[in-house]
Amino acid sequence: MLNLMKETLNNEVTDVKFTHRLKNHPVCLVSEGPISIEMQKVFNAMPTDENINAKIILEINESHPIAKKLKTLYENDKEKFKNYTKILYSQARLIEGLTCKNQSEISNLICELLSE
Repeated sequence: MLNLMKETLNNEVTDVKFTHRLKNHPVCLVSEGPISIEMQKVFNAMPTDENINAKIILEINESHPIAKKLKTLYENDKEKFKNYTKILYSQARLIEGLTCKNQSEISNLICELLSE
């Protein structure tokens, strides 16, 4: 399941895993290696053509109801599972103060889910 999430995100993250560190939020981003997410934001705000990226891990709150929903979707509806993955990753990016990639796609996915 976690491998399919990583695959769905097209290598935007180095790993996807469950965590117990979160209390209320369903997802978060953490970095591994010498460059943190905060350092990435600072470096990329500088006037240069170089783009610095942290090695990002998407962590999912294992005790959150969304984790159970993901497991159900993985077993029953892979396409909807992939859509949830994209939305959750975008949510984690926004929480971290990063831009949401593919804003139109994410907006359409949210509208699709809300209209069900």
